[in-house]
Amino acid sequence: MPLVITVRGEHESWHAAERGIVHLSVAIDGPDRSEVFDAAMQSSGRVHALLTQLASNDGAITRWSSDTVRVTSQRPWNNAGEQLPLVYSAAIGYIARFRDFDALALFIEYVSAVDHTTVTLVEWELTEEATRAALADARHLAVIDAYTKAREYAESVGLSEVTTTAIADPGMLADVGPGSVSAGNGTRSSMRMMGAPGDGGQLALKPEKISVAASVEARFHAS
Repeated sequence: MPLVITVRGEHESWHAAERGIVHLSVAIDGPDRSEVFDAAMQSSGRVHALLTQLASNDGAITRWSSDTVRVTSQRPWNNAGEQLPLVYSAAIGYIARFRDFDALALFIEYVSAVDHTTVTLVEWELTEEATRAALADARHLAVIDAYTKAREYAESVGLSEVTTTAIADPGMLADVGPGSVSAGNGTRSSMRMMGAPGDGGQLALKPEKISVAASVEARFHAS
């Protein structure tokens, strides 16, 4: 009777980012609704103009979008438990996808100096085509990893013939325990922007490597 071997195969690879996604927010608070709205619109106009120029002139941006301006109000409380006058808040969010990293760094340097504007997040990612290719390669190598493990287990007990009987996504084979990592997780990397760049030079923004990982479960018969 053949020995049944069930294993998990895994593979992870790292790839250079092909584009960056910038998230930014124009936000302002104040006691006068009109002044808050006007200030937000003025700052937003500068951001909008730069994004439009980059998208139309040199193709540094492949896609961008923005929220409509939102104006809200609240009455804060002081430490004595007294309710204070109304405070108005205006906010506009932007997302821009760059394929030119030098233009991305210059854009962040510029908008960080625009009043009431904060870059909150930069995400690094691969294109859809590159992601599909990397995942296909990772899955292929994960299967090879599973087969290699099965052969090593078989050889350790004096068996030499190994036949594959089942290959599945994590969690699909009943007798494999919990803790699987789904194929393709981790195909994006990001960094939080903790403040505006300093004066006196261009911002140095280094794209992060993208992790592409795959995990499979496989069953073998060894004899």
